Amino acid sequence: MALHLLYTLVLAVIVWWMAKLWSQYKVVMNQPGIRNSLISALIDSSSALAFGSFYLWYNKRGWYASGWDISLATSLYPRVQRTWIVSDPALFKKITSSRAEFPKPTEQYVALRVFGRNILTEEGEEWKKYKRICAPAFSEPNNRLVWDYVIRIMTDFFEEVWLSHQTELDTEIIIEDFKIPCTQFALRIIVAAAFGQLLSWKSVDTSYVSFSSLNKSDSSLGAHTGPDASKSKLTIEQIFEIISEGFVLKLILPDWLFRNAESSLWPFGEKFRRQVINVREAYNDLQVYMKDIITTRQTGLSASGNSLVQTDSEKKADLFTNLLEANENDLGQPLADGSVWDSNVGEYVHVQRTADELRTIEAESSVQEAKLNTAELMGNIFIFLLAGHETTAHTIGYALTLLALYQDEQEKLFLHIMSVIPDGQLPRYEDLPLLTRSMAVMQEALRLFPPVIMIPKMSAQDTTFIVENRETDKESRLTVEKGDQIVLHSVGVHYNPHFWNDPSKFNPDRFMPESDWPRDAFVPFSAGARSCMGRRFAEVEGVAIITMLILKYQVKVKEEEQFKNETFEQRKERVLKLKHGLTLTFADTTPFGLY
Repeated sequence: MALHLLYTLVLAVIVWWMAKLWSQYKVVMNQPGIRNSLISALIDSSSALAFGSFYLWYNKRGWYASGWDISLATSLYPRVQRTWIVSDPALFKKITSSRAEFPKPTEQYVALRVFGRNILTEEGEEWKKYKRICAPAFSEPNNRLVWDYVIRIMTDFFEEVWLSHQTELDTEIIIEDFKIPCTQFALRIIVAAAFGQLLSWKSVDTSYVSFSSLNKSDSSLGAHTGPDASKSKLTIEQIFEIISEGFVLKLILPDWLFRNAESSLWPFGEKFRRQVINVREAYNDLQVYMKDIITTRQTGLSASGNSLVQTDSEKKADLFTNLLEANENDLGQPLADGSVWDSNVGEYVHVQRTADELRTIEAESSVQEAKLNTAELMGNIFIFLLAGHETTAHTIGYALTLLALYQDEQEKLFLHIMSVIPDGQLPRYEDLPLLTRSMAVMQEALRLFPPVIMIPKMSAQDTTFIVENRETDKESRLTVEKGDQIVLHSVGVHYNPHFWNDPSKFNPDRFMPESDWPRDAFVPFSAGARSCMGRRFAEVEGVAIITMLILKYQVKVKEEEQFKNETFEQRKERVLKLKHGLTLTFADTTPFGLY
């Protein structure tokens, strides 16, 4: 009897759950572009049954049926949930411009509070505080500093790493894995621009490089001269290599597992134990670096001899100095460019203010409440370092890979650079506005391969989306319920054929000054008040790196015997095969030749 009651109860729960599900489905069945997912996105799948964590990349435009640029997905697990997937630029702009109505689901970002709360992980008043203090750090003097550091770092690299191993007989440099130098460039630039310190190239592992007249196994190229991670403190290069590769472990594993990885009760294999310990030590060492820098800037004394600490008294324009300065300043005052903080929109805005209005703003600002504590300082600088290092490295990699594939575009870029920069001279910051094709190449790489393929939002209240069918001009009003999830599909926008002609083609001409390209349909840095503050930083860095490399070398995909019969499209698919790491990144190693 008891068993019969149990079966009845279980059946009743199932029937209730299915009835609830059907009531949700009845709502969505008449909505455009429906896709249904029965499980959450835990696996890489291209099935209609399970979307998978990378399906938003695989199926760039498959979501959008019959001219609609919005789609609705309904999942059953872990709970019944409606998710709107948006690739309509106008709706994208509306959502990103309405922070209160469509906030960020902060629970999805808890793992990024590694060292403290920061501008990426928070919403509401907390986010406003971080935006108010962090925004002034990304200044014009810092942009100039970025440019100058790129030129110096790239010049030193050519001379100390690549040219130092070449002989007169060498006709090419073979880069066995182009991700490595791109990562090294970006890492050194972000460290220099963030902390005002240059990292030496002397201990760099150049085992990924070979030359036309040298044996690849030459010990002078293969030796790694950095410290052994198991015996001594990690270098900043090692820290970010480990964090970038092992970030997912920090994301999914509980802290107690990291703390007790050496335990004899460890339930997993030795290889995984070592990996967890390495990730833990990388985060610990980065914490030491950042704490020491904060202490040194505040007291003038270094506790650990940190190599990243500034050694001179010259006023710097690096991000960390700017951040500390902004944290100590009276935040009611306007910035150097005249913009003032508008607490209603959470942004610095350019408006004319009377002296009385400025005094009112100053009086209303709570300087003590606005200041960041040490954990918040570390949390924000960590996000700047991680995001600036990873995203720029990958974008440069995509840009150079595309140029290696499309030699005609590379030649056009080289001739353009030569027309701007006199032969034998290095590019100057003043040349930046003239290097329009370098910028166009970077923008086209960002359009094709945006670092973040989707941006999560949620609806804080019941609302309505008004959308238009691009093929029939029919208008539809879609009911969005409070609590609905929203995915701003960056890739869907960038490959939207209603705004980009032949969107899968690499065509930098789209972004040249004479082209009237759709600004609202280009969202690699998101949009609205929460758009990336480091956009200009990244653009300056990317243009400088691309310009320096193409000015110095011709980049080609290395010819390999096993691929001698492949077509251009097959080669393109092979070298641009991607995976989803911390951001969009290359899946395989592709050798390149520099001539």
